[in-house]
Amino acid sequence: MAVKDQISGDDAGRLADLLEVSEAFDEDVSKLLSKCQPRTKRGVIASALCGTAFEHAASQRLLMEVGLTGTAMALCRLHFEAVVRATWTAQCAHSEWLDKFTTPIERAGHKEPANPVSINSMIKHITAAVPHVGAEYALLNQTIPAMHSFVHSGAQAVVHALLPTYPTDKLMAVLWNRNLLQLYISNAAIVAAEDDLLRPRMRLLQEKHAGCMPPTRKSNSHA
Repeated sequence: MAVKDQISGDDAGRLADLLEVSEAFDEDVSKLLSKCQPRTKRGVIASALCGTAFEHAASQRLLMEVGLTGTAMALCRLHFEAVVRATWTAQCAHSEWLDKFTTPIERAGHKEPANPVSINSMIKHITAAVPHVGAEYALLNQTIPAMHSFVHSGAQAVVHALLPTYPTDKLMAVLWNRNLLQLYISNAAIVAAEDDLLRPRMRLLQEKHAGCMPPTRKSNSHA
C-alpha cells in the first residue's frame, strides 16, 4: 500500500509533495555523481562510499513511497554512517589507513583490512578540518539512539509497528535530513574527484533544490 493511502488529508499531500521533489533532487545528485571521476586511491574509496550512501538514500525514499516506513527508518543509520565515512575518507583519512584499507587480506573471511574508525572519531576529525560540516554531522549524530532502535528492533521499531500510521511530521523530518545528507555527499564526491570544474554545480544544486532541505536551517555544504 502506498504511503499516500495510509495517511489522509493535508498530511498525505505534504508528504507526497516532499517525496516528489526529493525524487527530482535524487535525479540531479545521480547525474552529478556520474561526472565525478576520482584519480587517486583516496578518491576512489570516497567515491565508492558516496555511491553506497546514495543507494541507501534512494532506497529510503522508495520504501517510503510504498508505505514501508519502518525499514526506511532503519536505513537512516546506514545512510548517515556512509555519508560520514565518505566525507572522512575524502578529507581526513591518513595515508597509512588508506594503504591498509586497500591491502588484500591473505586468508578468506570477512575481516576488515584496516581497523574501523568510530563515527564519533570521524566527526571529530571532520570538525577539525571542516567545522560547519562536522557541526552538522554532530547534530544528526544525536539521533543515533533512535537509529539503533530501528536497526536492532528495539522500542522505536515496536512503537512504529503498533501505530496505525506513523506521524507524518517525523517521516518528513527523515526526508529533509536525508536530502541534506544527499547534498553533503554531492560535495564529498566533488572533493574526491578533485575537479574544480564541478564545484559550480554544487551551488546550482543547492539553489535548485532549496525547497526540499530542512526548513529550520540553511545548509552550507561547501568544503
